[in-house]
Amino acid sequence: MRNTTVGDADPLRRWLRLKSDAERMPNRAQAHRRTDWEAALAQTVILVLGSPRSGTTWLAKILDSHPDVIYRHEPDELRPPRAGADPCQQLSDWIGERGLRAAAKRPFFRKSWLPPAQAAIRSTIAYAISGGARLPMAGSTIARMALPDFAALDRRRDVRAAIKLVNWDASDAARALPASRSLFILRHPCGQVASMLAGVRERRFNQGYSDSVLPIDFANVAAFAAERGVPEQQFRTLPDAAKCAWSWLHFNESALHRLDALPNVRVVQYEELCRHPAAVAHGLLAFAGLHWNPQTADFIDRSTRHDRSTEYFAVFRNSADAAERWRSTMPQADQEAVRSVVLRSELAQRWPDLATAG
Repeated sequence: MRNTTVGDADPLRRWLRLKSDAERMPNRAQAHRRTDWEAALAQTVILVLGSPRSGTTWLAKILDSHPDVIYRHEPDELRPPRAGADPCQQLSDWIGERGLRAAAKRPFFRKSWLPPAQAAIRSTIAYAISGGARLPMAGSTIARMALPDFAALDRRRDVRAAIKLVNWDASDAARALPASRSLFILRHPCGQVASMLAGVRERRFNQGYSDSVLPIDFANVAAFAAERGVPEQQFRTLPDAAKCAWSWLHFNESALHRLDALPNVRVVQYEELCRHPAAVAHGLLAFAGLHWNPQTADFIDRSTRHDRSTEYFAVFRNSADAAERWRSTMPQADQEAVRSVVLRSELAQRWPDLATAG
């Protein structure tokens, strides 16, 4: 039998070179035109922000389901932010990030700026890169290949960029770019912590976090807790649920302190989005300057009524169940550990069951 593992690598590379001339061999004028477009997109960018396991990916894909949106998924993971960079330039760089992880987060949607023939080619290239990235010899090289957008020049006028970010303080960008919009999603701390701990048990996160097996910034979270009267030595003895609750509080309280009062920032609670997905999404799209459309309505319907078991990172699930599952699956001791931490903050007032606990 012919061994195709290595032999198929060359045809794959040949296929991956199927790009438009403008994307494959840009001349200086074409490169400047693309950069100018990315800078213009940065001025009106829609940012999706929030702590891990808070519904950020689902909210981002609701935006991506809009035909006029060009989406980048966590480009700061592929291209870390540059210290001291101008916010507009940094966002332009991330909009220009076309690595597979950033530019091809599934599911794919029909786009007003992407003609059908090019859409078929683009999705084929994305699947080819994804498959090629698993090759033992050439995988890392293929994974770094850029996925072309194929955005038609005559259809770019109404395009909006949406970016989901995980490691960036967006407050300076929100202040510097008044036409931008930021959507910050908050999830009940027990729900978020329960999901984090489930991911730890299932080994869903990269291992090797400094000083902790938990996916938290241990040093900064411990320092934050120390400022609130919990010395590091005591912090180290806390149950994992309490440590994750301190991480939730550190991230969300700090971010909202910088963002909450800005007029181009909207805070949405995950549970409200789960209970009334269409109504809440309709309001968020209007806030972002996007019209309601059948494609988004269809995605919301499909992504909230999934009645089968789902992958840990999936966006298709029973949303009402996902929002409240922790109440029946999270040990009572863990729930109380989370409440004991979060009750120290005004954020507890956003959930009546937290504010009245104890």
